[in-house]
Amino acid sequence: MQAIDTHKGIISWFARNHVAANLLMVVIILTGLVSALTIRTQMTPDLEADEVSVDVAFPGASPGEVESGVVTRIEEAVREIEGIDDMHSYSREGMGSVRLTVESGYDIQIILDEVKMAVDRIARMPESTEKPRIYRNQHQRGAINVQISGNLNERGMKTLAEEIRDEIVNLPSVTKAEVSGARPYEIAVELKEEKLRQYGLTLAQVAQAVQRSSLDLPAGAIKSDSGDILLRAEGQAYQKQDFESIVLLSEADGTRLTLGDIAEVSDGFIEYEFFSLFNGQPSIGVSIYAIADQNQIEISNEVTAYVERRKATLPPGIRLDSWMDNTKYLSGTLSMMVTNMLSGVILVLVVLGIFLRLQLAFWVMIGMPIAFLGAFALMPALGGSINMVSLFGFILVLGIVVDDAIIIGESVQTVTEEDGHNIDNVIRGARRVATPATFGVLTTIVAFVPLMLIPGTFGAMPAAIGLVVILCLAFSIVESKLILPAHLASMKPLPANDESPSLLRRFQNNFAARLRQVTYDYYEPFLLRAIRQRYITVSVFLGMLILALGFIIGPYVRTVFFPNMSMQYIGAQIELVEGSSTSQAVKVVQEMSDKLVELNASKPEDEKFLVNFFAFTNNGNGRIMAELKPGDELNRNPEEIATEWRSAIGDIAGTKKMEISGSQKSHGQGKDLGFKLISHDTKALAEAAELLEQTLKKYEGVYDIENSNTGNIPEINLKIKPSAEALGLALSDLANQVRAAFYGVEAQRIQRGREEVRVMVRYPKTERESRGNLDSMFIRTQQGDEVPFTSVAELEERSSPSSIVRTWGKRSVRISANVEKTIIEPGIIVKDVIRGEFGAELKLRFPSVTLELDGASREESEMLEGILYTAILALFCIYALMAIPLKSYMQPLIIMGVIPFGMIGALIGHLIVGIDFSAMSLLGIVALAGVVVNDSIIMVDYVNHSVEEGISTVEAAINAGTRRFRAIMLTSLTTFFGLLPILLETSFSAQMLIPMAVSLGFGILFATVITLILIPCLYVILNDLSMFRFRLQPT
Repeated sequence: MQAIDTHKGIISWFARNHVAANLLMVVIILTGLVSALTIRTQMTPDLEADEVSVDVAFPGASPGEVESGVVTRIEEAVREIEGIDDMHSYSREGMGSVRLTVESGYDIQIILDEVKMAVDRIARMPESTEKPRIYRNQHQRGAINVQISGNLNERGMKTLAEEIRDEIVNLPSVTKAEVSGARPYEIAVELKEEKLRQYGLTLAQVAQAVQRSSLDLPAGAIKSDSGDILLRAEGQAYQKQDFESIVLLSEADGTRLTLGDIAEVSDGFIEYEFFSLFNGQPSIGVSIYAIADQNQIEISNEVTAYVERRKATLPPGIRLDSWMDNTKYLSGTLSMMVTNMLSGVILVLVVLGIFLRLQLAFWVMIGMPIAFLGAFALMPALGGSINMVSLFGFILVLGIVVDDAIIIGESVQTVTEEDGHNIDNVIRGARRVATPATFGVLTTIVAFVPLMLIPGTFGAMPAAIGLVVILCLAFSIVESKLILPAHLASMKPLPANDESPSLLRRFQNNFAARLRQVTYDYYEPFLLRAIRQRYITVSVFLGMLILALGFIIGPYVRTVFFPNMSMQYIGAQIELVEGSSTSQAVKVVQEMSDKLVELNASKPEDEKFLVNFFAFTNNGNGRIMAELKPGDELNRNPEEIATEWRSAIGDIAGTKKMEISGSQKSHGQGKDLGFKLISHDTKALAEAAELLEQTLKKYEGVYDIENSNTGNIPEINLKIKPSAEALGLALSDLANQVRAAFYGVEAQRIQRGREEVRVMVRYPKTERESRGNLDSMFIRTQQGDEVPFTSVAELEERSSPSSIVRTWGKRSVRISANVEKTIIEPGIIVKDVIRGEFGAELKLRFPSVTLELDGASREESEMLEGILYTAILALFCIYALMAIPLKSYMQPLIIMGVIPFGMIGALIGHLIVGIDFSAMSLLGIVALAGVVVNDSIIMVDYVNHSVEEGISTVEAAINAGTRRFRAIMLTSLTTFFGLLPILLETSFSAQMLIPMAVSLGFGILFATVITLILIPCLYVILNDLSMFRFRLQPT
């Protein structure tokens, strides 16, 4: 080997300056501890969708009116904004929404500002529309829910809920809490048509009277010498009696007609039938959220303590319960992850203790907490947090983070065993492998960079892992090069002749002897034969690769790209067919709730699963949330419970959508399958959507199929008769009076506390609930005369779509469905739909209709494309990082030859463990590419130095294998054993992350064998091919 100057370089300086090394270590530890104690704790990383929404309320308008009057104008206004990747719009009764997906690389805040300016420039919106609401879609992190239930009327319960919400918001850790499951307040002024006709009034005139009398108005100021005196008219009505006293008519004799004389004024809630139960009792809830850097666990603890104190002040019959406490699940999951991490640490320490001198193993192991605390120190500044996924990142890097220290430590031990223990030999041993070891860590860092670049909502999860791993590896370089050599130099040398070694030392000596025997008696002769028959050896490996690929491509490894994430609750969403009444929704939700309670009651005591449940309806739709026992007490998968509940319910007449789930979708895109059909031809679009829906129904395991085009609502189109025009009536007069009669006239909005309350003037419900009410109403002309409605209007009965979906200004239909992944893989269905009979029939029968992927299916396609591009870039960077220290163009290529074999090992690992291949598996394989080459870099670097000293290539390759055998085995085993606890984890919450650990763990084991045999053979073959002018030896 070339002589190494042990007095030059940063490694030498720190090794000889123990104070500097220890101070650096103390700074990292203290900074990391402070950060670890204050860092944000949450269940999952922030799942932020790069999406901007524009919502415009158009009360009383049909979906068609919303489309033409609102949605198309917004689409045209924002279409040309740069940075918009996709645009969808939704037109429903009374509401128009436009969703804009922002292209990767664009600042979403700038796009949001441009959208606001574009919408503001729209010249004119329909008269009855409300102010557009423009916002960025953001994920809210729920911390805990509080539920008020018992025998209390709706107003009393909402008042109590608002009081409790205000008290919770005043808690030190809480910033945001919202009342949930309650109807908004509304003041309704209801007048019979008979009374209006008696006094010659219309609903619009009554509303105007309210507007004129119920107001607070500043009237300027009197500028006197003694000062200004403000003038103000205060007459705003806030309560029922205030509105009843408003004067409608005044006669000359002083008599007055007030609103209370002819109208029924009710200070209540928005008019729809309402249903909200908690554990079978009427209820209203308060949802508490963690925002920004708030700690969910602190919030939960404070709210739980508040609930216990507040219970003592409640009246009899009223309950206050905290539930849906996500931090219980969070604490359990974090505890499970920490336990696995500590188990991994112990296993890694045991492996190190077997291979290395105990004191050396200890100092090598110290690199792990230093690297971890260094990562903690920087995570908050980079947007990181402690969550289930980031903790998995620490588990993932357990065995990898000490690889650099292992290589340095093992090299130092080898040199000191041969030449004696002194500071010069420690520096010499460290510097001998410092360059290839450093570049080896850099290749691993580069391999984890693609995890930071995954697009879509799902991308936040691998990004959290990538951030942790990259920071840990960066600090491992600092620790192994600047801190570790100083500690190794301070170790006491072993006595030359220890006559009474300890039990551990005797075990280490015996193990070392056996390891040398395996290395020199078995491995070295085998490697020599393999190198002599190197072309046959390479052919055998290639044949194994082809066979393994064929085995993997076959039906043996199932692919479920986005696995479900287990939850501590199950949920149901119900949507009734168009035209259904709210009373029907209440009946359906009540029936489903009863089935859930009956299912739980039918189980033996140790199999009961239900803790709390909350059921409510809203505008004809319903939702049920059921909290389950904690994971350590629940002996069944929540998804199995959801399936059993779904079977117990069966088919319920009148339901358009009934979705029951016991897991959260990791892709964040709704259902497992998503397709989108686009066309200007609405008839062809509807027929193609029906064909696609029927196609999906043929697949076993596909359920909850949803067609956005299903269902129409009956519609009556008003047309004015020619005779009405002679009376001075226009279509607008007719439409406005009918709207006032059946929807009402919004007189004003008043602010009461936190809530804005609408004041509506309308007919009583009995005069606006049937077609007969329309036929019997009277229309007032401009002259004040009244004519029967039927004499001036014609009616056209037709149906209207309940909702209209558009994509980039074209009508579209979205078809989505959930998949029972144990029966069929979503990816197989997607391929069949696009390339199978449906795709061919679509082109033949509906040439104007375009089929695109949507939702989770689209995210999977985009994610695969993104991973491919970033993986190619990462492979090039890995190649460059190896070419630089090796000073060769070809040697990195032979090293990268182990990557495909590592991938095969990863896939075989999935077969052994019995799990599906998922997105996390793929990301594990991408990261594996940077890990498996590390040992090969050290080996090839050793061969290069040996060849420089004049040793033959074959002998140098054999020496590299035997001399690096211990280090290669040690780094591989520490990585695998660091992952072993999480590989054996059976909890539901860890199942989504295990595939990545399988890819890394088994891939490294498999690649280790390849490294020890194939790399020396390829090196010698490369030397054989030197005639092709590829430089082997570095200059």
